[in-house]
Amino acid sequence: MADTNLRQAKAKINTVGIVSEKNLKEVVEDGAKRIEGSITVKTSDVNFVKYNVRVAEKTKAGADNQAYAGIVTVMETYKPISEVGENDADKVRVTGDINLYRNKASGEEVVSYKSNFFNRIKSGEEFVPGAEFEVEVFISAIVPEMDSEGEETGRVLVKGWVPTYAGIEPIVLVANNDEGIASAIESTYEPGQTVAFYGEAINNKVVITREIPVAIGKPRVDVKTTYKNELLITGATEAYEEGVSLEKPYDATVIKAAIQERTNKIEEEKNKEAKAKPATTQKPSGAAKGRTINW
Repeated sequence: MADTNLRQAKAKINTVGIVSEKNLKEVVEDGAKRIEGSITVKTSDVNFVKYNVRVAEKTKAGADNQAYAGIVTVMETYKPISEVGENDADKVRVTGDINLYRNKASGEEVVSYKSNFFNRIKSGEEFVPGAEFEVEVFISAIVPEMDSEGEETGRVLVKGWVPTYAGIEPIVLVANNDEGIASAIESTYEPGQTVAFYGEAINNKVVITREIPVAIGKPRVDVKTTYKNELLITGATEAYEEGVSLEKPYDATVIKAAIQERTNKIEEEKNKEAKAKPATTQKPSGAAKGRTINW
C-alpha cells in the first residue's frame, strides 16, 4: 500500500552577505507582541536576497520564543547599507527557508524567502558572499527554456512540485549548460522521480541609465530597471530510491491527489470570491462611447 503521508520537503536557502536594507517593526495585536518585516542581504553588486521576517514573542504554548530576542537585536542594532553605507554595514550569515505560495489576488505563483535566524559575521571571520539553496522536488517535466522569440536558449527548466507545511506548490528551477549541467539533467532524470537539487539563488537588480537626445533643451534620461529572479541548479543528488536513499521518494499517486486537492481549493476560493462580489452594471467610459470635439 502506498504511503499516504506527504512529508514536508526540504526547501532551504542560506545566504552570506551585507545587510542592504532593514524594514522591521514591532506589532501588538490582542495583547501579543511580534516583529515583522524584511531584511535584504547584498551578495554582489547586482544580487540581493530579501528575507521576510515574522516572529512572535511567545510560542503557542505561552513560553518565551528564543528566536524573538535575536530578531530584537537585529532590529535594534544591525546596520544596513541604506543607513550607514556599505563600508560600515553589518555582514551576516542567514539560515532560511524557501517559501512557496500562490498570491490569491493575482493568481501568481510566488517564490519568496523567510528567516528568523541572522548571525553577524565578526571582523576576521571568513566572508564569502553568496546565496545557496537546496530543495527536494517531485519532477513533473524537464523541458528546454525558450526565449521570447520561441527559440531554445540552451538552458533547461526543471518543473516540479514541492510538498509544503500547508499542502503542495509548483516550482521551476533552471540549469545552464556552461559545465554540461543542463545536458546531464536531461540524460539523468525523468518525470516522476524525487530529487534534491541545489544551487544559487539569483535575485538580480540591474539599473540601466541612458540619455535620449532632444532637439531643444537638456537631454532626457531614461532609467530602466530589470529584475532576474531564478533558482539556478549547480548540482543534484541521485534520484531517491525506496530503501536506498535516506528519504523515501514521493509516491506519484499521493502527489497527484495533493495537486487535485490544491486545484479544488483554488476553485473554491474563486467561487467564493465571485459570489461575494456584488453584481454591477458598468457604464462605458468616455473613450468607449467616443467624444465630439468642437474646433
